Amino acid sequence: MKKFLMMIAMLACITTASAQWNIGGTVGFTTTKIDAGGSDQSGSSYKIVPDIGYSINENLIVGVQLGYSSGMAAFGSLTVTDIKSAISTLAGAASDIGNDSYKLNSFTISPYIRYKLVEYGKASVAVEGYLGYNSISSDGSPTVQSSDGGSYGGDDMTFNAFEIGLRPVATFQVSDKLDILCKLGAVGFMSAKEKESDIKITRFGVNVDSYNILFGLNFHF
Repeated sequence: MKKFLMMIAMLACITTASAQWNIGGTVGFTTTKIDAGGSDQSGSSYKIVPDIGYSINENLIVGVQLGYSSGMAAFGSLTVTDIKSAISTLAGAASDIGNDSYKLNSFTISPYIRYKLVEYGKASVAVEGYLGYNSISSDGSPTVQSSDGGSYGGDDMTFNAFEIGLRPVATFQVSDKLDILCKLGAVGFMSAKEKESDIKITRFGVNVDSYNILFGLNFHF
């Protein structure tokens, strides 16, 4: 029993000695124009995602991200166009989608675990598994006129959204204390439900587009 406890203590000491805190974050920006034959929509989106992690060893990091995004897109690839399509579906045979200009705002919390797959010199590639909760609000919503004369949308909307997935993370080590990060896309599942209506948006697949490119820095101490 004593030998077993000594082994556990030694492993704990080794893990603690090799562990390291990481503080950093990523940012993303995109500009979008949607030409829908008279119902044009254009605008930009940006994301700010602070990150704190704990390196268990040189290959494994656990952490959490807290983020904010605003603009045409929020919550991965959930965009203004998705919400327009959902409202149009509720309206039935929609004859017109109003040319409303509005944006999405999203607050995110996302714990993750990141594992280094390959390393070449100062560059490496890791895979990051994550869970996420997002609170997404819209400044108004598009107005949809249905063929029966009714209208849908126009009010502010709030979504509770959840996600799970995997994404690649490319890293370049500038120094012992600083890394440059790039995250491009994700493979996963997302589900967003509007609080006051029957609108629900779900998606599973590979998202590699301008909404999902993030660049950032990571500091070790």
